[in-house]
Amino acid sequence: MSLIQFLRILWARKLMILAIMASCFVVATTISALLPKRYPGSARVLMDTVRPDPVTGQAVSANAARFYVRTQIEFIQDVRVAGQVVDQLGLANDPATIAAYEATGRSAVDGGIRNWLAQQIVERTSADMVAGSNILEIRYAGRTPEEARQMAGLIRDAFIDASLRIRTDSAGRSGDWFREQSDKARIELQRAEQTMATFMKENDIVLQGGLDSETVKLQSLQAAVQQARGMASTNEVAAAARIANDPVADGIRSQIAALQDELALVSARLGPEHPTYKAIQSRIGTLQRQLAQAQSSSRAGVGAVSGAARQSLAQLEAQLNAQEAVVLQRKPLIDRLVLLQREVDLRRQQYERATSRTADLQLEAATSETGLVLLGDPVASTTPSYPNVPLVAALSAAFGLGLGILAAIVTEFVARRVRGIEDLAHATGAPVMVTVSGREPSTLRLRLQRLLGRRPPAEEHGQLQAI
Repeated sequence: MSLIQFLRILWARKLMILAIMASCFVVATTISALLPKRYPGSARVLMDTVRPDPVTGQAVSANAARFYVRTQIEFIQDVRVAGQVVDQLGLANDPATIAAYEATGRSAVDGGIRNWLAQQIVERTSADMVAGSNILEIRYAGRTPEEARQMAGLIRDAFIDASLRIRTDSAGRSGDWFREQSDKARIELQRAEQTMATFMKENDIVLQGGLDSETVKLQSLQAAVQQARGMASTNEVAAAARIANDPVADGIRSQIAALQDELALVSARLGPEHPTYKAIQSRIGTLQRQLAQAQSSSRAGVGAVSGAARQSLAQLEAQLNAQEAVVLQRKPLIDRLVLLQREVDLRRQQYERATSRTADLQLEAATSETGLVLLGDPVASTTPSYPNVPLVAALSAAFGLGLGILAAIVTEFVARRVRGIEDLAHATGAPVMVTVSGREPSTLRLRLQRLLGRRPPAEEHGQLQAI
């Protein structure tokens, strides 16, 4: 079928096409006018996902924000939220609603009347984020503007309440579990402390600052020995300085030096046998003996002090060796005590962590913060959102036009007629040589034929003009 044949069929069946299109338009528009109208109502919530949680201090990350928002949207359309609205309105106790539910043939196996009513609310509920913001808009399609406004507000309140209860219930359950773990950790800590105390009592172990008393004593002796050794070195240096700087010996040396100078002067004038010379020599000899006695006394005093220090150091070293032997002998007990102490520390850490987490969860279970902020009052439009009569009319007209064209083509194939040269050639199975026309072909028709890819018959075979 060529395009010109198709257009001839449409023109020939134009009344049929118009009748079908008009019928579809009238039927669809009438049905749309008779359908129950639904009015849109909306309520908005600000999702404050940027602010950290006041209890845990955590904030929703940028990557997790979109998943969080999607979860909240799905939760709004959950039966749990819609079921709470059913309970607030008391719809499940309404006699007319109960009769309508029983007429459906449903039973408790299908979820009961509450689930049935909640599903109806869910079907009319939608939610989405306002573009470029953190505002979540909840929409409900009601039978009247007042119903739509009221239901949008109830769904918003139920959503916020359910979000809070999910959080607090989860925190409460987790808190109960951690409380049980805390009690178990406390019992284990008490058992570990009791075991350690019994072991210390049986082995006469006393802890001082976290260490065994014998170990503390050993450390004290080690410090005393180190101090004594340092003092011994200091005493030796002080003794040598004292011997070298004895004031008595220094005074005698000064006198001897003066007499030696005097003897040198006398020897230049007097001989060795002169009484004055001999007297000076005698005086020098006496002073030298006094110097020797003074140095001997100084060395004796320093030696006594050094000997006492060495004796004290020796005693401390002996005590240190004895204490080291005691500590070495008790080492297996100390090692066992260290293991028991580590177990006590571990049990204490477990108990403290469980107690701290329990307190955090109890605080979280008692919170009233959801991160959702109400924005204004619910609103509704007086213009119905369903049915959309202009859209239905346009779609019905388009559908009717398509259906009319299809019906025209089917009708044409059932009762085929000759409407042009192409149809005649098809019906006879022979080429058309000449066409006879009672009027001159219009210029517009010739142009259309050329545009559609057909040569006019006069150009193909010649044309006979009837007179």
